Amino acid sequence: MFNNKLDYWMEKRGLKNKHISKLCGVSETTFSKWRQNKTQPDIEAALIIANALSITVDQLINGEEED
Repeated sequence: MFNNKLDYWMEKRGLKNKHISKLCGVSETTFSKWRQNKTQPDIEAALIIANALSITVDQLINGEEED
């Protein structure tokens, strides 16, 4: 699931909801809903999240690990 992959990468990079939600231009509540798998980000937000985590959208969605 997306939220498990998001949690994995955020923990690995040491980033918090506040930081990424600000980059995406959404509230912490909205970002929290993404992490809880209640809603999903649009593709633009997914790209911003992936960039903030220094990974590809594919890694974020499919859970591929770093090389």
